[in-house]
Amino acid sequence: MEMEILLYQISLVLAAIANLAMAAGLLANQKKYANYPVYSRARLMMILWLAVFAVGYMLHFLFMPRINWPAAASALTVSYFHWGAICFCWGFIPLLNPDFLTRRRMIWDIVIYAVGLACYWTVPLLWREAPLATTLSYLVFFIFCGVNVVVFYKTYNRVCFRLVKMSYGNVSGFVRWMQASCDLILLFGIGSVAIVAIFPNDFWPFTALEIVGTLVYAYIVYSLSHYGSVIETASRATENVAAVEMDRNIPKL
Repeated sequence: MEMEILLYQISLVLAAIANLAMAAGLLANQKKYANYPVYSRARLMMILWLAVFAVGYMLHFLFMPRINWPAAASALTVSYFHWGAICFCWGFIPLLNPDFLTRRRMIWDIVIYAVGLACYWTVPLLWREAPLATTLSYLVFFIFCGVNVVVFYKTYNRVCFRLVKMSYGNVSGFVRWMQASCDLILLFGIGSVAIVAIFPNDFWPFTALEIVGTLVYAYIVYSLSHYGSVIETASRATENVAAVEMDRNIPKL
């Protein structure tokens, strides 16, 4: 058991360091893309995502709530995963549809996040350990993710179809990595919170998740950085698709 806890602690520290290193790498080149606000925002969302996860890992390491306060450990985990889901929606979906992120949508997502935090943290404030109540509180996260999974794939399928139809062959790499990255994000994010609900007091699943999560984020950061090499063409393509969609939705007189 002691070895399992030690490996868990080591994985927390290493994952936090890796996340901060990747965030610093993205931040170092952020100014290069000031003329591409949608892509620049996607990078910023990824930076915030990585930083918040790193802070979450360090809080787990310093206070070890999984031993002393399991309900709080679960609440902390789902809190930063929900933040990651928001960063995904605000950063990645607009890469496909530049008109996706509106002020109304941002306010609505923040309200849902506030409701989620209230639900997640009410449980540990009432009980030291309450697996059923903890799982029920996760419904806010799963409903939010479920709705946005549908939104993402509908957007992806529509936009990619139009990119192909408009013969933007030179952004095919963007299309491929976008689906691969988002499949990984969604599977890892939703799967991780499900594992938290199933194994609230075990250490080995979280050690594995931190290792897998670091590899997933490394791939996404690499892909997002590589996207910068075709940013001009890809931005023009998605903007043209958005314009076609808007024109299509305007009632004809």
